[in-house]
Parts: sequence; C-alpha cells; structure tokens
Amino acid sequence: MNHLLTLASRPFIDPIELHTQWYLLLIPMAFFASLAYKAVRVWDVKTLPRQVLAMTLQVILAMAGLGLAVYIFVEVALPLIAPK
Repeated sequence: MNHLLTLASRPFIDPIELHTQWYLLLIPMAFFASLAYKAVRVWDVKTLPRQVLAMTLQVILAMAGLGLAVYIFVEVALPLIAPK
C-alpha cells in the first residue's frame, strides 16, 4: 500500500522544479487575475478580451518595473546610503 502513495501527486510537498523559469509563471498568473477581475467589472462583454489583455500587460510591466526599481535600490542606492 505504501508504494501507491509514492506515485501520488503531492504538489505542496514536492513542487515542480521551475527555479530557473519562475518569471514565466507571471504571464498566466497576470492573465487569469486580470480575467477574473475584468469579468466582474466590465460593463460590455464585447470589450472584455481587449481590457483583459490591456490589464495583463499593465500587470506584467508593473512587476518588471518594480523588480527593476528594487534592483537599482539594492545595488546602487543602498551601498551609497550604508557603505561597508
């Protein structure tokens, strides 16, 4: 019976190895969050695909901008503020 448990999927115990491609998960996450948000907020369903894509791009660009801002802060500004 124990050998059957090792074949089972255990997503929180054994997650998939995406350590080198973690940033690619931002695209579907942003898309589905935008779809869920706009599905509730949009008045005209005909404009839903355009608004979902626009919000998806906004989320992806905002995350990239925040990542760049944190990188600049940690690598440039922080050593100037608190030198070793």
